[in-house]
Amino acid sequence: MEHPATLLADLALFVEVARTGSFRQAATRLAMPPSTLSRRIAAMEARLRVALFVRTTRSVALTSTAQPYYDRCLEVLEAAERAQSVLGDSRSVPQRLRVAMPVDLGVDILGPVVASFASQHPGLSVTFDLSSQATDLLREPVDLAFRIGRPMDERVVARKVGEIASGLYAAPGLLRRLPAIRSPQQLPGLPCLDLRTAKGSMPWTLGSLHWEAAPGPCTLAANSVALLGRLAEDGHGIALLPRHLAERQVKALRLAPVLAEVATPTWPLYAVTASRHVPRVVKGLIAQVKAALAAGVGA
Repeated sequence: MEHPATLLADLALFVEVARTGSFRQAATRLAMPPSTLSRRIAAMEARLRVALFVRTTRSVALTSTAQPYYDRCLEVLEAAERAQSVLGDSRSVPQRLRVAMPVDLGVDILGPVVASFASQHPGLSVTFDLSSQATDLLREPVDLAFRIGRPMDERVVARKVGEIASGLYAAPGLLRRLPAIRSPQQLPGLPCLDLRTAKGSMPWTLGSLHWEAAPGPCTLAANSVALLGRLAEDGHGIALLPRHLAERQVKALRLAPVLAEVATPTWPLYAVTASRHVPRVVKGLIAQVKAALAAGVGA
């Protein structure tokens, strides 16, 4: 009978290949040569007398027989992680976390909250990974990611931690040149700025009206709310912006609210991990971000 330690190690290799859908990506995450990983999986298949993966030149996928096996293996490894965390949580040792988040959200909201959390935990070091592109937690060495909108990948675990409030804003000079804006129905005829995400344009919902993208003529679009805010300041159009970013510009008289009495969207913010069971320090960080948002950061 195979030794439990060897069996557990092989299960971990199998799960990593299944998660990433790539021997090369899994090998990188596991810090081992792809050829070694391939041999270990092949030996595992020989022992089990079943094919675990369908291999092509571009991808690796679970066979129908291996899918229920994968689900059980995942349960076993998560149980092992929980057991390991009991020891890890009882010791004060240096820890490293890599945290991914959107650029603007990281600079304006999450970065300071995460930094504050790190300062309260001696021995903890944090690397920020800021990008406009969604991080693939199953392929990249990231412990925690914050994303606006629920992730489409069902393999990851998403926990809602709060909402980002939005509003409509434009430069005072632009508003003086435009007809008085008294109703959302006027927006399709007014210059607007389009916010792009990985899923496409950010929808606009104002009161009972909904558009799949910025409703008015859009000659400019960007995947950065900070850039849209600057473009709005320069009079290029009306922008749907996070309130936390726009309010500073409103106080400086560089932006003015548009249709402030009309309800605007809130964007859900999720903390995303590769597994349901995470170290206590990650749980603590998620809780602190949630508490900060509930206290009004980003409102």
